[in-house]
Amino acid sequence: MPVSYITHRGRKILYVNFKDMKTKDIVMNNIEEMKKFYVEATEDIYLLLDVRGTYNDPEVMDRLKTYGKMYFNGKSVKRAVLGVSGVKKILLKGYAMFTKTEVQPFDSEEDAKDYLAS
Repeated sequence: MPVSYITHRGRKILYVNFKDMKTKDIVMNNIEEMKKFYVEATEDIYLLLDVRGTYNDPEVMDRLKTYGKMYFNGKSVKRAVLGVSGVKKILLKGYAMFTKTEVQPFDSEEDAKDYLAS
């Protein structure tokens, strides 16, 4: 399941695994699933987002920015992202500026989980 909760060092983490999703439709459907978790959440969210090898385009980024402001910001305490390099690093900075949030990029899943659990 691309969106689910995991536990790391006692911390409940929303793990959004978009790794290797190669089409816009798949990515957009999973963004909608992610939104449902946020809408239904009754507690703060610690987010781990894996975008390694994931399809991206301006429409995907626009959806993420819109949902970031509407749904994700108010409930996210910490955000960690895997797979951010090159152009994706620029897009992440743009997302963070647009939504006025802090998002930490990581190369290692274990480091990202440790950050969220701290």
